[in-house]
Amino acid sequence: MTSQVVLPDFVVVGASKGGTVWINECLREHPDVFLTPDTHEIFYFDRFFSRGTAWYARYFREHDGEKRIGDITSSYLAHPQVPPRVRSLIPGATVIASLRNPIDRAWSKYLHVWRKGQIPRHLTFWQACERAPGILTDGEYFRAFRSWRAVFPNKQIHLLVLDDAREDPFAYMRRVYEILGVDPAFRAASTTVRANEHRTPRSIWAAHVAYRCSDLLHRHGLHLSVRIAKRVGLDRLVLHDGGVATKDPPPLREKDRTRLRRYYLPDVTALSADIDRDLVSLWLSQADRAVAAHAGDLGREELVKGPSERGRS
Repeated sequence: MTSQVVLPDFVVVGASKGGTVWINECLREHPDVFLTPDTHEIFYFDRFFSRGTAWYARYFREHDGEKRIGDITSSYLAHPQVPPRVRSLIPGATVIASLRNPIDRAWSKYLHVWRKGQIPRHLTFWQACERAPGILTDGEYFRAFRSWRAVFPNKQIHLLVLDDAREDPFAYMRRVYEILGVDPAFRAASTTVRANEHRTPRSIWAAHVAYRCSDLLHRHGLHLSVRIAKRVGLDRLVLHDGGVATKDPPPLREKDRTRLRRYYLPDVTALSADIDRDLVSLWLSQADRAVAAHAGDLGREELVKGPSERGRS
């Protein structure tokens, strides 16, 4: 006897630090949706594609007739090889993205890699961006979506703006349910619960070791071990319950935010035109609107120089 191979029919592709953990929690509660209980993110199409379809299908072996089957992995959006890989394996997939203000996303991503000890602690925000370019580039949503639109028809791609969830989280998730064609009236308990908030490490070294161990266990499929460790509260030995301002990196200064606005302006302007929504006004300051009108004259090369290059200009 051979069992039928079950694969997802929708993917939530990011953005990284764009509310995907919260969406994941809400969708897990929906009776018409199946997500693997093993792990929150599978990373198949970017990190583990070489392991093959049979390896990937194991994550959906417990599907029990739910209407939709999903893979939610926030790193998919910005990875250029992921769109054609998804298209080749699940060509009819519904593609959903949750987009956050790229400046706030960049800072959140910086705190994430800092907390995990993936960058030296003494580095400034801009030095960290040079060491880990994805802190900045993963927020270039228009550029990222060109790769997706090259292989998927527009009707399969759905872009959501996380700001709308802050206004009305139930309406936001209702929209997600409508896109998936599942009961839109369902209200998950997680809808009003904040997810994946920043937690300051008690020790950067200990956090780095803990995250490395967690990553190693996930890579070998030992997801249950990680879940048990969290369940018994081992993470509290490494992380505070929230942020500790006196131990965290100093917040972005206004001149840093201005620099980030200039960096993201061309991409946000293009995305605004693409989806017919004024994201420049929503995400960038009022003072930048005049600059936005002349974004084409400023030159893409000047605006997207690396942080150190722009500092020398």
